[in-house]
Amino acid sequence: MFNKFKKRANTVGGFIKYYGIEDYWLNTLTTKEHDEVKHRWSLGLNTNPHQIDKGNIKHTDSSKSNFLIVMAEGISDLSIKDHLLQWSIREQKPDVIDSHFNFMMISNEYKKMIKSDKAYYLQQIEVLEKDCHLYDEFSKEYPKLDYVSKEEDLPNYPSFKELAIAYERTGRIQEAIDISQVALDKKVNEKTSFEGRISKLKKKLT
Repeated sequence: MFNKFKKRANTVGGFIKYYGIEDYWLNTLTTKEHDEVKHRWSLGLNTNPHQIDKGNIKHTDSSKSNFLIVMAEGISDLSIKDHLLQWSIREQKPDVIDSHFNFMMISNEYKKMIKSDKAYYLQQIEVLEKDCHLYDEFSKEYPKLDYVSKEEDLPNYPSFKELAIAYERTGRIQEAIDISQVALDKKVNEKTSFEGRISKLKKKLT
């Protein structure tokens, strides 16, 4: 039995082998989920779905964390999707820029999942809290990037607004007010009025 699995595992290549997740691919995901991941991968620009588990990948600029997010985006089973997203969080590298954009992708995926099961607010809130904690470091590191001009403002940072919304929708009104005030104090660039949000939320406390 062991030898049989070993032989099957050796047939797996591509990004699955590159990131060392052959066992998970073969023994946790179904054929249907393999197809879902490959379909999601094929939606990318100039991407070959067969690269997922075929061929020999020697180098890629994409992190394992980012790859797991892309896998999760294709999966329809919410429990598997959640597992992949949590795995991605654990694989985050100490790169604040990469982590921020990955956290935003993860948060957006949980936002979709909440439409089917509101229990996923908990996971979304945890991710958004992590991203909000990155903001000060992100605001220092982003201007240092080679492709960012000195005159360029920081990009929108949606996590504060999204976290305030998630807090509000789960009845955590004071926390929604507090995070909105933090964003206001930090002058976070976002397409919303934190002053207006705070005013609206305070009325819910009276």
